[in-house]
Amino acid sequence: MIEKTRGIVVNTIKYSESSLVVKVYTEAFGMRSYLVRSVRKRNPKTPLNLFSPLSILDMVVYEKAQQGLQNVKEIKPAYHFTSIPYEMAKITIASFLNELLFRVIKEEEVNIPLFDFLYKSIITLDTLTHDYQNFHIWFMLRLSSFLGFEPSDNYLPPQNIFDMQEGRYTALNLPEALGIYPPLSGLFFQLSQSSLFDENWEIDRSQRQELLDKLLQYYEFHLPGFGEMKSLNILREVLS
Repeated sequence: MIEKTRGIVVNTIKYSESSLVVKVYTEAFGMRSYLVRSVRKRNPKTPLNLFSPLSILDMVVYEKAQQGLQNVKEIKPAYHFTSIPYEMAKITIASFLNELLFRVIKEEEVNIPLFDFLYKSIITLDTLTHDYQNFHIWFMLRLSSFLGFEPSDNYLPPQNIFDMQEGRYTALNLPEALGIYPPLSGLFFQLSQSSLFDENWEIDRSQRQELLDKLLQYYEFHLPGFGEMKSLNILREVLS
């Protein structure tokens, strides 16, 4: 059946000499893998840069339920990036978020709220002009709510130590590997309660790196098999 949908590029794999298998999180079907033919040859009908990290697409596809690899009839940009492919810091953040989504989104079911969050967040990152170095921290916190382990909002000193296993704040002392302690827990709470990204958050480089480390641990607690992010070292280097 021929269907129309928007989609967000999550991963690409070379297939044969001229084609790609593109993993796309679609608005209409959830996660899908599509075979895009002849995209890696000279003067392709579909430009290869259309499949860069987090690209947003308009697609006409041949949808077949229960089929692992789907086929594409037509494909074009649904949104034209103005900065992500051209600024090193944004390229690095986009690559990190791209890998994150590849690791955490497994569902093939439709999830419109999740798609809307991703769509709006990507456009926000593209349109930001300054002070976006904390974007990935905010994004991970917001994404956790769609994955089923959103941090509780019960922060109230002395109940201000975040228990990463329970996803709640507590006044009880925890092992360092299990808890986020003040003052970092205050920043963690502030960002987790913000539905929109704020360029004016005052977070220094050391705090940003520590927040990222704790967030990755938090994801590991709640997503078995999450694994080590390959893009992490480059992200640290570029945003240092």
